Amino acid sequence: MLRRAASNLVEGLLLAMMVLLCADVFLGVFSRYVLRSTFTWYDEIARLLFVWIVFLGAAVGVKRGAHFRLHLVTDRFAPPARRAAEVLSELAIILLGAVLIQQGWKIVELGEFQQTPVMGLSKRWVYACMPAGGALMIVYSLPHLWRAVSAADPHAASRAS
Repeated sequence: MLRRAASNLVEGLLLAMMVLLCADVFLGVFSRYVLRSTFTWYDEIARLLFVWIVFLGAAVGVKRGAHFRLHLVTDRFAPPARRAAEVLSELAIILLGAVLIQQGWKIVELGEFQQTPVMGLSKRWVYACMPAGGALMIVYSLPHLWRAVSAADPHAASRAS
């Protein structure tokens, strides 16, 4: 139950960010073309929301098993090879998450000395989306990996997602 609540929290946060992004871009367009005076802050907010949506959305894609896979190829494999491909796929996602955490943290540290031009917000808040998204990718891929390793039928792991 706690895992479901945390998972729904991320998706709820994504929904709120999408609504805010749409409202922000609408206000930016409205201010530019109707008021003839552009709000100076709208593009910084849009950029901040967009990068967070990308990395959190990628993690939710991992949770849902929605990322691109070559089923046309792997469906032709023998069952043991299919299972190996599924395990390898999940391990690749975990590796990507680890790289995002490790490299993203280096970028977060660089952001300590940078600020957004208009709002003066530390760029650490912008760059923190990389390690956060990477950590969530790892957390969300672990149940898929467990199912792929423990399933007798490799297709059962894909269908259970």
